[in-house]
Amino acid sequence: MKKILTTATLTITGFISLNLRADEAIKPYIIQRDDEVIEVYPLPTFTISEPISNSFVYVDGEYVNYPYVVSVSNLTVYINERIIQDYEPWVHNPDPDLQLGRVGNTPWSIGRSIDYHCNSIVTSLTRGSTLQYYSGGEQSSGMDDGSGALARIALARKAVNGDEQAKQQLIEGMGLENSLSRVHPDWIERLATNTNLEVRATAIMEAKKKP
Repeated sequence: MKKILTTATLTITGFISLNLRADEAIKPYIIQRDDEVIEVYPLPTFTISEPISNSFVYVDGEYVNYPYVVSVSNLTVYINERIIQDYEPWVHNPDPDLQLGRVGNTPWSIGRSIDYHCNSIVTSLTRGSTLQYYSGGEQSSGMDDGSGALARIALARKAVNGDEQAKQQLIEGMGLENSLSRVHPDWIERLATNTNLEVRATAIMEAKKKP
């Protein structure tokens, strides 16, 4: 009889524990803006990707060393713990006067939008794309067999030596025309001296040449 009671107690305890975890999982994420309270639910289901190695990622002009791990915390997307996109400022309760219903970055649609974005990033990285992020935006410059990375390094070295045309090419190529005030002041020097990027890009190019 004691064994039966113990089993029943464990079953009930486990059931309560599961219910508590389920309740915890469906709690909305609360955004407080002055007098406005926004309850975001459902949250993104995407959590973290497997490491991805066949791509190049740049954030505000700086190369991010691989492998790349895409992750989400609440409403913020990261690559290797670098913030790629914070969606929180873009979430708003629908304006009933505009009769937009569920269109846009509403509390109940933003989770799906983030999941879609993260899966798109993973797909691009897996295919070997170059992804460039700057000031909350993204510019994908397509596939890179290593030659693109080496071209950026070459431009950075020319720019460091005073070549203004090379500097402008680099700024435009990295998509930084409108955000130079927000990048690291030594971003060109860092790119010019990034031996990790140079070694990796050269190795990828050499591997491509092999039959």
